[in-house]
Amino acid sequence: MVKIMPVNRIATKADLEDLKSNLPYKTYEKRKEEHPNQPVERITIVCMGHEPDLKASFEQEEGDYKFDVEIVDILRDKADLQLKRESEAEIVREGNKLIVRSFYPMNLMQKLSLQKEYVEDWRQLVESIMIDWNYDGVVMQPAVMDIPEKNEYVLGIYDIPNDAGTIKVKITDLISESLEQEV
Repeated sequence: MVKIMPVNRIATKADLEDLKSNLPYKTYEKRKEEHPNQPVERITIVCMGHEPDLKASFEQEEGDYKFDVEIVDILRDKADLQLKRESEAEIVREGNKLIVRSFYPMNLMQKLSLQKEYVEDWRQLVESIMIDWNYDGVVMQPAVMDIPEKNEYVLGIYDIPNDAGTIKVKITDLISESLEQEV
């Protein structure tokens, strides 16, 4: 469970009251009976500054149940903070061509920025592009599988067949995260 605290001020014990009032205590009772020595819930509290005894007071007030509480203070822990973000791409049809203009695998780019790596071409970040020219809305059956050899890049421009219907594109980045988009 993740609780994001108000970020315009320091998190206080009073801010936890909303969290406490909405906890599923019936579920916790069952978990406690099944595993009495284990925490009933793992809770991550994300805040921008907090009272020093925030975690201890929460655990003390909820003394009937054992919790595994982690506080992530983004002011203090910002060097290690990584937020998951969805990839983004610009894929367009121009005449009889399907063109991938740009691809931004946000999680991979975040890791590269931490390592101070520079990327010249979005295609450097792509492991594969798969295209289904007649996507049925349920199962993707790629007709094009652009998986480049080592030290090569995906093409990024593809000829659209005359009988193409709904086009679905799946782009997989170097850390195996995928973006799927209909064009």
